[in-house]
Amino acid sequence: MGSDFSIKGAPGESSRTAGESSRTVGEIQEEVFRKVPAQARTEKNLTRVVIIGGGACGMAAATKIRRQSDFDITVLSWDSHTAYSHCGIPFVLGREIESFEKLIVKTPSFFREKNIDVKLNEKVMSINLTGQVVQTGQGVYPFNKLVIATGSLPFISRESQANILPYGIFTLRSLADGMLFGKALETAQTVCIVGGGTIGIECASELTKRGIRTILITRSKDLLSRQFDSDMSAIVRAQLEALGVKVITGEPVILPENFWKQRTVFVKDRYFPADLVLLATGVMPETCLAREAGLDIGKAGGIVVNEMLQVKAEGEVLPHVYAGGECAEVTDLVTGEIRLSQLGTTARRMADVIGNNITGKYSTFGPLADPWVAVAGDLQFGGVGLTSGQAEKKRIKVVTGFSHGRTRASYYPGRKDLYIKLLFKDNCLAGAQLAGGEGIKERIDALSLAIRKKTTIRDLLSLETCYAPPVSMLVDPLVPAVKAAARNMRETKTN
Repeated sequence: MGSDFSIKGAPGESSRTAGESSRTVGEIQEEVFRKVPAQARTEKNLTRVVIIGGGACGMAAATKIRRQSDFDITVLSWDSHTAYSHCGIPFVLGREIESFEKLIVKTPSFFREKNIDVKLNEKVMSINLTGQVVQTGQGVYPFNKLVIATGSLPFISRESQANILPYGIFTLRSLADGMLFGKALETAQTVCIVGGGTIGIECASELTKRGIRTILITRSKDLLSRQFDSDMSAIVRAQLEALGVKVITGEPVILPENFWKQRTVFVKDRYFPADLVLLATGVMPETCLAREAGLDIGKAGGIVVNEMLQVKAEGEVLPHVYAGGECAEVTDLVTGEIRLSQLGTTARRMADVIGNNITGKYSTFGPLADPWVAVAGDLQFGGVGLTSGQAEKKRIKVVTGFSHGRTRASYYPGRKDLYIKLLFKDNCLAGAQLAGGEGIKERIDALSLAIRKKTTIRDLLSLETCYAPPVSMLVDPLVPAVKAAARNMRETKTN
């Protein structure tokens, strides 16, 4: 027996030798500062913007800044690709999209034409806030404005003598990871996916389309344990099992250290042969550089930012340094608490705010409800706002309403099931969870706006909906869900 994935750990933390650990951050930064050419330090008339990270936030910020200025822009990324859709990786694995290259939205030549200097495969080693320079393994980059968009690292809970994954075990942090896993899938017959979140579920669904025997294992009692309540999670599980996925919940996975030989995963007293293992156990914000530079890291584990997405050091705002994307903390719209957001839509919106503020166009970034949607086979599912589990942990009283309807008139061909669960806090809509065959994304978008506008249950009871047999029922399934919540609310008041 080897790696135990039931024990918490953290990947990606940088290590130092005993000699280096005795030096202060200030001493290391001063040494880096002396290496910067004097000419580069004295050219005050040129506005240099350095962006660390070539993901959704970093690249969108670069193009936004270029569109609104003639600044000198440099993007530093240790990725081998840039401006691609990470969310599309499962669908390439399932061969719905013909190649990983199709996921590349903008090629390096696009950025060259825009006069944006993108440095791929270049890892940043340190940030010198005093001297305003960034050091990589290949050079030193002075900046007037800095954007930290380092994203997240895969969360890998494991106990191991080695600091690397055994052969045959994969993550999907990057497009290169997806390509490597996709290559390995060509000869695989059985794959074990560890993790019951959206990526794990979408990958499991897609692999079954290729005839690959797929096992999905999560230590949580339900799939989507942080996003769905148990009753809604059961709908997703039933869909996966109908597709042929073996789903195991409530059990930790143990992998042998010599997995490449045994090709076996252990779950309690059972074992399952597997050619490959995909770890989809969530992510954690990549804040190592920010932490070592002296920036404030919050309780949620991300970089602390203000409403303009400017960072802080010892509580003081640094007006020339920004952070955005998965590495930065956000405020929850419903609870007001600080948390993280791992959505590409969030990163894209943050990029706009950062780009505006760097170019002198004042913008702020407000609290989030985080609407999300995913697909498994013919089932669409998603949600927005608070869940019952989250409410219970935070001791927030909520009232729920549930309905099961159809997406089209009962007599119209192609009608599909639609499940809706609504949550109300203080008479206002605070959360929604949906699953069904079609129309999920549009409904979640509308409910997201309703939450943001603090729509009351009384407002929703008088909601007018449109009707046409090919696209809806005469009484929209949202209506009985609201009525059920109203009944539950009355019963709660009388008890």
